Parts: sequence; structure tokens; C-alpha cells
Amino acid sequence: METINLNSSSISTASFENGVMTLTFTTGRSYTYNVSESVFRGLVTAPSAGRFFSSNVRSQFTGTRV
Repeated sequence: METINLNSSSISTASFENGVMTLTFTTGRSYTYNVSESVFRGLVTAPSAGRFFSSNVRSQFTGTRV
């Protein structure tokens, strides 16, 4: 599993393995999302991970709290 620390005011870390992205938010809560690797790469390379998440993940994929 690859875990990336993000320089974001809303998302602390992002990891991806076998089609599952796990995000840990700055609140300490973690959620998993079934996404493609391209969505994961888009999030971790976006100028704003929080904006990318709001526009491309939260509105299109259901998260499960872990």
C-alpha cells in the first residue's frame, strides 16, 4: 500500500491499494472509497486535494468510515 502525506487543510493522508483509496482527514477520521487509480493520482497531484475531493470524489463515490 502506498501512503502519501498531503499538504492540505482538510486531508492528512491518502493511500491506495486494490481499487480502494483510504483518506484520513485532519479531523482524524478515515474513510475508504472504491475508486480507480487515476482518481487517486488526481487527488494526490491536485493543487488542492480538498477541492479535488469535493468535486471528484465526495459527489461521485460513497465513503465508508473505518
